[in-house]
Amino acid sequence: MARRILSAERQAPEGKGKYAYCVIRCPPERESFGDLGFEGEEVYSLDYRDLAPVVSDVAFREYAVNEAEVETHKKVVEQVMKKYSVLPVAYGMVFKNRKLLQVAMGAGYQAMQKALQVVDGRVELGIKVFLPKELEDWTAGEKEECRSDFLTSLRNKAEDSKELKLFSDRLILNAAFLVDGARIEEFSEQVDRLAMKFEKPKLQYSGPWPAYNFVDIHILGSKRKGFR
Repeated sequence: MARRILSAERQAPEGKGKYAYCVIRCPPERESFGDLGFEGEEVYSLDYRDLAPVVSDVAFREYAVNEAEVETHKKVVEQVMKKYSVLPVAYGMVFKNRKLLQVAMGAGYQAMQKALQVVDGRVELGIKVFLPKELEDWTAGEKEECRSDFLTSLRNKAEDSKELKLFSDRLILNAAFLVDGARIEEFSEQVDRLAMKFEKPKLQYSGPWPAYNFVDIHILGSKRKGFR
């Protein structure tokens, strides 16, 4: 459970920077989300106008892609989204100090406002439909019927959708759906109906996730690496 931080200001220890996990609407007071950050550091909100980057104090270094650290980043964002609509920030966005983070927030402020309007009250749900090995001889027509039925039916329950890369020959559909929080159960029921209709293909249904596929997750940096 999030805890309130009542102090007027939080200063990072000397030599440490600010690592940004996501951006939320600014809460009435600063919030702590617990000691979930890198090296067990506290994750908390900072205010920038009516937005709030969610950060922790970290060693100022380049955060190369590392499976354990990427997982830490994801878990922080997923914890924050239990209470807030989140604008996810790309892994590796670390700033030498709060001032540089504020500069980045200022540069991306209008884009972030628009993106938060897209994700407010909504989550991302993922659907993968693929053939088991014994069904690899399905005709192109059978595959297209299955794909089209899933897409058409689920798009009617979602605010937006995106088809993602088919990374396997057995994959019929790989898609993300942006769903209003109030309609998750309705969406899930439709997934169940489709699973009963198409019994042979296998289905992977995942989420809720932050809306990674529907907003610019590199919003705090012009390059993939956010080291500044």
